[in-house]
Amino acid sequence: MSFELRHSDTVAAILLLALAVGVFVASGDFRSGPTDAPGPAFFPRLIATSIALLAIVQIAQRTAGKRTSTHRVTRENVRRVGIPLAFVALYVATMPIFGFLVGTIVFLISFMWYSGVDSVRTSGPIALGISLLLFYVFVSFLHVPLPESSVLPISRLLPDLPLILGVFG
Repeated sequence: MSFELRHSDTVAAILLLALAVGVFVASGDFRSGPTDAPGPAFFPRLIATSIALLAIVQIAQRTAGKRTSTHRVTRENVRRVGIPLAFVALYVATMPIFGFLVGTIVFLISFMWYSGVDSVRTSGPIALGISLLLFYVFVSFLHVPLPESSVLPISRLLPDLPLILGVFG
């Protein structure tokens, strides 16, 4: 099973344009600080505007030119894109249940298994280390609250970062 996707550059540019508009609209809810400095919506909107402008340039180039791009989409292509998207969608959907820490560990181990890492002795410590690093960066340095597990709230048992650095420092 395969089909041809005609005008794939234009389709991609339209999808990027829709993404940029979505980011621009979603960033409108970001709170501004008490100063005149750019608020938290500045950089997402700057990036979204840049993506939108480049997408418009790509659409203009494709409509002005006679050449159309066509790609053949096979079942293997769909599987190659669909399975990682399903992993991410399942990760996001189960975040309220598992929380950030447990959900990220499970996501990373399962995604590494899908990618070819067969040993849990390899993927387990890597997933644990990356998850803890991300947890401490977001919670301790950036002060971003992360979702906690409603089933197993492990993140409450973790020590604060200053306590850990005091032990090693």
